[in-house]
Amino acid sequence: MRLLITLTLVLFFAVNLFGQDEKIKELVSQGTQLHDEGKYDKAIKKYNAALDIDKNSSLANYELSYTYMTIEKYDDAIKYSKRVIELNGYNQQAAYTVLGTSLDMKGQPNDAIKAYREGLILFPNDNLLNYNLALTLNNTGDYDNAALAAINAILAKPTHGSSHIILSRAMKSKGERVKALLPLYYFLLLEPNSKRSLINLNMLQGMLNQGVEKQSEKKINITIPSAASKDTVFGPAEMMVSLKCANRFIDKNKGKTDAEFFVETNKSIFSMLGELKKNHKDLWWDLYVTKFYDLVQTDNIEAFSYYISQSSNSVEVNNWIANNQDKMKLFNEWMQK
Repeated sequence: MRLLITLTLVLFFAVNLFGQDEKIKELVSQGTQLHDEGKYDKAIKKYNAALDIDKNSSLANYELSYTYMTIEKYDDAIKYSKRVIELNGYNQQAAYTVLGTSLDMKGQPNDAIKAYREGLILFPNDNLLNYNLALTLNNTGDYDNAALAAINAILAKPTHGSSHIILSRAMKSKGERVKALLPLYYFLLLEPNSKRSLINLNMLQGMLNQGVEKQSEKKINITIPSAASKDTVFGPAEMMVSLKCANRFIDKNKGKTDAEFFVETNKSIFSMLGELKKNHKDLWWDLYVTKFYDLVQTDNIEAFSYYISQSSNSVEVNNWIANNQDKMKLFNEWMQK
């Protein structure tokens, strides 16, 4: 009889715990739905109701921290994200991102960097932790470490457009133009016509024309970036970019449109980099240069150049894409490979 009572009690508690777990999941699900609808106060009530059932629910604590971060109540976001981390269970990985972001937004970048790095000890291949670390480091002026973190973010998830953008910003701040251009090309390949595409297209074209100034019909000033003399590998490409852009003003190129000259410039840059590749092995060569050199070799460079220019909403660009569907089809097939 004692054994039967014990088994009954164990079964009762097991069923009760299962029921509590399901109720917590239901409340959190309702809360996330309210969050997505922008009803943040109501979402918070749902999460708190879940925590009334189990204050150690990693899921409820995390969703609460995320909503507090969204509505810029950073102290609360920090409190609950730290709770998730202390619980050492599910959602710990994402909680480090919430913690670091909240600290950064509070004006505590050094604490944010510390939080991201603590998280990366446990989750070294997390894209968002690496990306957010890169963003904060870049904002503090630590461009070398920002670039390293951005590269790690890209290696973790090459399709994350923002990681390419922050790598470009870090390299631009370091005065390394070619290394700033390559991530922007890749970003525009991923997002040719999103809200932020035009900003980055304009930045890319501005860097291509950097240091080239036409003073008169017979005088063009060219300023070569300092990286050209410091970087023994990318230095020749730095010089070539400036010289190629200066060619825009010579007689034989005066009749060409900006879009046509953009195609020629891209082809020249990618061709030279492909020839420089040789035995170099890192992200710059294995991801960027290899992919872009293949555009030249497969005769897709023209379609690529118009494809990444869509955000300009240029009549010329739109007409070319509309009138060259065969080339765009081949380019799309190249991308899918």
